[in-house]
Amino acid sequence: MKDILLFTDEQAQNIAFSGGKGANLSKMTRAGFPVPQGFIVTAQAYSHFIAQADFLDKEIARFDYTHPQKLVKQTEALKKKLAGLALPLSLRKEIHQALGKFKNIKAFSVRSSSTMEDLSGAAFAGQHDTFLNCVGEKEIEDKIKQCFLSLWHDRAVAYRHKQGFNQHDTTMAVVVQRMIQADTAGVGFSINPVNGNVHEILINANYGLGESVVSGESTVDQFIVSKKDSRILQSSVAEKEEKIVSLARGTKTVKLSGKEALKPCLTDSQIKQVAALNAKVEKHYGFPQDIEWAFQGRQLFLLQARPITTLPARWTRDESAERYPSVITPFTWDFVEKAFHISLNHSFRLMGLPPFEGKWFAMFDNYIYGNQNAVWLYMGQTPVQIANLDDLRSKIGFLKDRFSYVQELPVKWTRNLDTYLLGIGALMSEDLSKKNVSQVWDYLLRVADLGTNYFRPNIAISITQALLYKMFLYFITLAVGETEAKHLFPLLIATTETKTNLVNTELYGLAQLAKKDKALLTLLSKTPSRDIIQKQSLKKFPAFDKAFSNFLSMHGHRETDFDYYVPTWVEAPWVVLDNLKLIITTPQTKTPLEKEYEIKIANQAAQAQLFSKLPQDLHFFYYEILRLVRAYTSLDDIEHYQTTRLTLPIRKGTLAMGKLLKKAGIVKDPYDVFFCHMDSLQQFVEGKLTKAQLKEVISTEKTSYLKNKERTPVWDLQAEEATQNSSNSSQMTGLAGSPGVAEGKVFIVHSTEDFAKFPKNAVLVARTTNPAWTPLFYNACALITESGGPLSHGAVTAREMKLPAVMSVRNVLKTLKNGQKVRVNGSKGIVEIVK
Repeated sequence: MKDILLFTDEQAQNIAFSGGKGANLSKMTRAGFPVPQGFIVTAQAYSHFIAQADFLDKEIARFDYTHPQKLVKQTEALKKKLAGLALPLSLRKEIHQALGKFKNIKAFSVRSSSTMEDLSGAAFAGQHDTFLNCVGEKEIEDKIKQCFLSLWHDRAVAYRHKQGFNQHDTTMAVVVQRMIQADTAGVGFSINPVNGNVHEILINANYGLGESVVSGESTVDQFIVSKKDSRILQSSVAEKEEKIVSLARGTKTVKLSGKEALKPCLTDSQIKQVAALNAKVEKHYGFPQDIEWAFQGRQLFLLQARPITTLPARWTRDESAERYPSVITPFTWDFVEKAFHISLNHSFRLMGLPPFEGKWFAMFDNYIYGNQNAVWLYMGQTPVQIANLDDLRSKIGFLKDRFSYVQELPVKWTRNLDTYLLGIGALMSEDLSKKNVSQVWDYLLRVADLGTNYFRPNIAISITQALLYKMFLYFITLAVGETEAKHLFPLLIATTETKTNLVNTELYGLAQLAKKDKALLTLLSKTPSRDIIQKQSLKKFPAFDKAFSNFLSMHGHRETDFDYYVPTWVEAPWVVLDNLKLIITTPQTKTPLEKEYEIKIANQAAQAQLFSKLPQDLHFFYYEILRLVRAYTSLDDIEHYQTTRLTLPIRKGTLAMGKLLKKAGIVKDPYDVFFCHMDSLQQFVEGKLTKAQLKEVISTEKTSYLKNKERTPVWDLQAEEATQNSSNSSQMTGLAGSPGVAEGKVFIVHSTEDFAKFPKNAVLVARTTNPAWTPLFYNACALITESGGPLSHGAVTAREMKLPAVMSVRNVLKTLKNGQKVRVNGSKGIVEIVK
């Protein structure tokens, strides 16, 4: 394969060749967006270049990640060695040929495009080099080489290590693109990333090149536009101090005059053009997008786009109340949450969606809340726009390619199920009676690993089922109209065989067996179910007792509550007896077989009705969609059935642990171990928590659990918080950069020389930040900057690290003093001095 790809080349859309930035530019070019022309020096070209470095492995092996200053010296030494290597002659020839295709273009931007960039979040932004206004073949070759070398900047190396990436696995492509001599430029979000409003487009802009906006080095104008009707909802015109402009070679920063500084850098018409472009890009990708744009004269250019994967959380019970209606113990949620979020991103990868950064579900006061903004971000989008049957016909090929995973997932899941079931069997047969605390803890961790590995694709199953339902109903509507579609849809999917239906049929059989024995019926009707089980009264009815025992051996892992703290059917068989009593006492006019026959007749009639109104050439497509809808209905049900098998080894392990803790005087009830967070148990096993401390932890958590169990949970946490916020007279205002509220003592950082003195949990106050400052964020509790906006490095990094941030607070470095206590409200853009 050649080492240069034009944006228009099909192969250029592949991240493995073009890196994240390059692949995106190729996709947008081929989609017809106004992207400046250019080409990509592929990651394979980098591999050819780096193959000359026979010293690379040894240098990487020496990296000291525990001492940042040492790592700086090591990476600088490596880059110096790499700088001595020449670009391969074949690559230089291809660069010469590529530039020859753009003879009318005098200046280019040269940008790094890592094969990991835009895959793992915005923290990669700024890690590698970008060069603007490069003129001449020699300079462009030099900047391409410098982009290659920027893969080994200390901050990039440290970040890859922190994220668990292998240093040998990453490669670098380089984007060479026509330089736009921008009069005005900036960034735009197709949803508001600060307040989470999905109906607003947020735009930041400044005169000159967009680097002044992206870097956060300058104050910027901010505009908010309604996505629904293109109205400009808010214009915040800053006192802009400077702009970046192009020179004959390179760029320079120019001070703005007073008149220009106070004037909006975009007209209302231009604001609406940027908003329209942002919305169009979102519609094309079927996902909210962050774009970079520029005006040169009257022409608007699209410079970059990437998916928005971070939004401030809006915690409500909308998404969680049905799935998690009751209180949850800390141990259960710790056990589930990790596996859930691993599965979430694994499932998104399977589905071709960008990774999600944040939490989908979280526990507050023992109740589970869903992040409604995340739900909207990933589930609220229509994956494809189809107007009518002719339009559908033209897009069948696209649907087949876009959703190819839908055909493959059931097969893969079924193939991997055996490993999981064998693992459950092995865990259940393991004797824990003679194991100590450490060994039982190891058992529980192995249960967690088995569950996590099994659960990886499972969220994709439930999401895909919901997606198929939505799409099939819409496709039926295209054929027969909305009213008839709503009538036909439930009939068409009603014949799906599920494990739940089979279990219910077996329960019906048990009820019929009980009805044959009057003495058994009398026992069931007059004696509480729990008493029947505890007194072993069923042994007097051997035929029923055997059938009932067989039923429990098959399905006894079924849960009565999501929380592992609550016993399963096999541990609480009286629950099953209660179900049987309901079946026995409920009048049954038809048997399950008779009902199934009627449903099949109705299904065949509905199917005939639908297909009689479909063009013949679409019959196969509709049959296939219907087959997939039924397959995923069954798959989603059996997945849940098999997932609940995990409850048995979890309860087995926690009971064994609880018995050991009871023996040690830590708990009275062995199952009180469920009131302990997994981290606390880990610390106890490692000797970092004493018996007394663990006892206090469990007691406190149990008290909270029992208290919360008696109350009705608040439905919307943000709505409650809004009523609790108080104001303070000593206030400074800026732009909301990252949501949340935090209090702490101010520490002003003027330069990197102040880094070593930065105290833990201090409020980081600075004029601005850049990627080199990222380590400070790990110790900060909040961020305040004097310049920049919500899309600057500081705000983006703060949002990723869940730190409240307020940007562009005028004269903050003069107003605040080190050690002063402040409250930072990143949601409202307010800084309050706490006296």
